[in-house]
Amino acid sequence: MFGKNEINESTLITDQPTEKFAKINSAITDSGFISSENLSESNITTEFPDTSSSGDVSTKNTSDMRIESGICYVSEKFSNLRMADPSLNDLSASNDNDTCDRVKWISEDHYKYYAPDEYGDTYLHSAIVQRCPEIALALIRHAPNPSCLDFEDYEGCTPLHLAVTSDQWRVVRWLIVAGAQPGLRNLRGESALHLAAKLGSVSCCRAITDPVQGEEREFLNVSSTVTSPRQVDLDQWDYEGQTCIHVAAQKGHIEVLKLLIWHGANVNAREGRSGYTALHYAVEKQNERLAYFLLTECEKLKAETQTYAGRSALQLGLPVKGELKNVLVSRGVASPLLSEDDSTMESDEEMIFENLPTYNMPKLVNSCA
Repeated sequence: MFGKNEINESTLITDQPTEKFAKINSAITDSGFISSENLSESNITTEFPDTSSSGDVSTKNTSDMRIESGICYVSEKFSNLRMADPSLNDLSASNDNDTCDRVKWISEDHYKYYAPDEYGDTYLHSAIVQRCPEIALALIRHAPNPSCLDFEDYEGCTPLHLAVTSDQWRVVRWLIVAGAQPGLRNLRGESALHLAAKLGSVSCCRAITDPVQGEEREFLNVSSTVTSPRQVDLDQWDYEGQTCIHVAAQKGHIEVLKLLIWHGANVNAREGRSGYTALHYAVEKQNERLAYFLLTECEKLKAETQTYAGRSALQLGLPVKGELKNVLVSRGVASPLLSEDDSTMESDEEMIFENLPTYNMPKLVNSCA
């Protein structure tokens, strides 16, 4: 899959003592910051704190998200990389999605490290897929321009997509701090945040959405001329018209929803095809826990929001238990029976079907006339 860019330790790490080289091979991890030559587990920063036990995401400790300072043990070739032209590392330069325009930022000496192969893969793609965070960190640090971090493979996946898919939240954070674009979409229209919401990875969601700190830029040697970090569009649609809120709601990832809503995602957003909201998905999936979370903990929720067809969460033709139904009605959600005529029609239809010999389907409690 990776063609010429398949990670080869003899290519990327040279002139190293045998003992040190063995340490690298024996300590490749899926993610994490390397704080010394010894890549043991004790020297890798801990995961983001678990927010599942606390209902208030706003009290999260943002300091746990920041990248700690330290030394990454990589080859001398990467450690001593320096750009001959300082303008090549100007992170304030404009970014062009066209591959040819982005390649021109790469000097001839470093072309082989950042240029994509015939499959669109770079060494950075390969380092992430093969879970070599120390190599990924070196490539991220020495990228001539942030555009080099955004090359897409044949599936439209950037290094950021691959880091999220493999749940390497530290690599995700390094990419964000170094200027990778969070809004790029793969061939299915999914941004990295869409993938994190689908997988239920709170750590990756935080790595993408939390504000970048000055010490993080300093650690990665990011140019101080960047004063406006790339903004994350929390309400961006994928190619099915779904935002990250819809994706998380469909999968029932409440902790991800808490984080997204706390950061300002629109909990009332309607997806592009039928106009479903997160509450509609909760009822459709018969996920009472999700429905109660939306109704009781989301102050900005407009429970009465209807689909493009004018249907409330109670008018989807799906069964809803009495207690939840009462809560929905109390929040202004339109009843499944819009009028007495509708109620009479529904009763007549039910009587007809019940009298048929082949009628063996369960009655829909909240069927829509």
